[in-house]
Amino acid sequence: MARWKLATPHYLHCVDATEWEYQETDRGSGRQIRKKFTVPRYVDPKDPMDWTNRWGPQGNTEGEVIVCLPNKGERHDLAFLGDPTPDMIPVDDEARAISAGFEDRWKFKPDTDMPGNYSQSIVDRFEEAMASAQANQAPVRIEGMDQFMVTMASILQQNSELIKALTAKRRAEPELPLEQAVDDLEPLTDFTPEENSRASRRGL
Repeated sequence: MARWKLATPHYLHCVDATEWEYQETDRGSGRQIRKKFTVPRYVDPKDPMDWTNRWGPQGNTEGEVIVCLPNKGERHDLAFLGDPTPDMIPVDDEARAISAGFEDRWKFKPDTDMPGNYSQSIVDRFEEAMASAQANQAPVRIEGMDQFMVTMASILQQNSELIKALTAKRRAEPELPLEQAVDDLEPLTDFTPEENSRASRRGL
């Protein structure tokens, strides 16, 4: 026996092949072209239609999907081709031995039948690796940066002292009194009405 219980949905190449038919109509001749392709079968342990084992009232309350290698299972098992996956939980010794041979490749195997255990373990391991890398990251040193910071500090200090000196100098200078403007221009001469009339006729 070499049997596993599915913990998550799988696409499996089964012994009973699943075929997909493609149809196309030739525009020139009007003839219909059909092509068949062997495709993997989608098997979901949550879908009662895929259950190979059922129990409960009327046999439809709970169930599971048991898969096996060809000629290595029971009558209702779903025989598949290829290697097992980390989200297949061994249910017998031969299956456990086969899965053990893939431990180095998988790195992580599901310890429970919780869906998505292997996929989530990959995400968790990635997050742990990122956190560890950030925690152990050494500060980046740029050549000449220390001297540059010293020079910048010196320039800022000089600018600050110069501003203080200019401010103190402006405060020490006496304020000059404002000179009062004197109107020493001669007043304009008033013209008589006759003079205004003559100037208008001359275009003045």
